[in-house]
Amino acid sequence: MRRSMFFGIFSSILGLIGLIRLFTASSDLPVYQWPIEAFQGLVFTLGWAVGVPESLACPVAALSVLVVLAVLFVAGKKVSGLLD
Repeated sequence: MRRSMFFGIFSSILGLIGLIRLFTASSDLPVYQWPIEAFQGLVFTLGWAVGVPESLACPVAALSVLVVLAVLFVAGKKVSGLLD
């Protein structure tokens, strides 16, 4: 595995952990329930605050998480290229 691929995956994982931590900051749930709570928090935010219809809130939330992961992966690859 090339270094740029490693940096991309590493930045995606760190970003996902940060996103999960952002949505579960005030929660007193066990750590193993944080990803589910974060996703449900994102669905609620999209449905209530943004006004996305209920039937589209879950797919839009999943798509937004994938977009965040893809952007962070590309950013990690670019940072690795700058370090060469």
